[in-house]
Amino acid sequence: MATDVALLAPLSLMLPYLVLYHVMWSLMATAHLHPSALLGGTLLALLWTPMGSWMQVRTPPSQSLGPHLSAASWNVHHWRNRTWTEDSATVAGMTQFALNLDVELLALQDVRGGTAAEDPLRAAYPYRVAAYDLALYSRYPIAQWDRVDFPSDSGRIGFIWADVLLPEGDTLRVVNVHLVSTDVDLREAQSEQAKSGWWQSAKLLLRRMVRRAEPRSVQAESLAAWWAESPRPVLVLGDFNDGPTSATHRRLRTLGSDSFIQCGAGWGSTYRGLRLVPLRIDWVWTNGPWTALEHRVVKQTWSDHNPVRVAISSN
Repeated sequence: MATDVALLAPLSLMLPYLVLYHVMWSLMATAHLHPSALLGGTLLALLWTPMGSWMQVRTPPSQSLGPHLSAASWNVHHWRNRTWTEDSATVAGMTQFALNLDVELLALQDVRGGTAAEDPLRAAYPYRVAAYDLALYSRYPIAQWDRVDFPSDSGRIGFIWADVLLPEGDTLRVVNVHLVSTDVDLREAQSEQAKSGWWQSAKLLLRRMVRRAEPRSVQAESLAAWWAESPRPVLVLGDFNDGPTSATHRRLRTLGSDSFIQCGAGWGSTYRGLRLVPLRIDWVWTNGPWTALEHRVVKQTWSDHNPVRVAISSN
């Protein structure tokens, strides 16, 4: 089963392009009064529901949200800029950007320890837990927390969770997760294309995506199995390295609600590494009485991921 999912993984990232192709095809066929316009229209109708996880046609909420809890998720690229240069100004700028998100819960992935980012974040967030390449900061007390290793990863990769004591007396279980990467590197793909041509480059890219999809599906199932046993409402934040029509997303939809689908607008793309490809691979999930009131992607120029900021509320 995992192998089957892996083979289909690249197709889940191609859905926006398939839809665009059918839109253009249908428009051209309609202009020429060709019967194939009916086929194009039928295919677009069938793709309308899955496209809702990629793009939402709505105006972001502008009214007062009322009482809510704010949270953000950001892959900080090891506190380095996209060219991987060691620059103290970059660390300081990224740290200030993280603080300017002005949230009560901050989940960071790809965290590198021992940088100048630690002291300012600890000053703003009295409560912090960390493991693997993950850190979770909270303005409210943490009653307990733990790390959960993914299967077959020798304790090197997993997710962390913490029970956060909210001012109203509620306890919310917050998860920070970073699933295995798709292993897509734009510069490497361009170099391969220049050396061996676009076809060889495309084959190499697809091979990498398929190879990484299988362990990612195992990791997602491990997270889902743990989530299903949680005695408390759960807020899941992280970098899932997968598209919103993937098996990973479908599995997690059985347990919670995607904040983007609840109240996001536009494409909601979070990954900046492939400029022309709208990739929403950083997700926030709610369940139980908690729902998302606002979902916003915050643009920046340091990391290859834009942070996601959400406002959630309990019924």
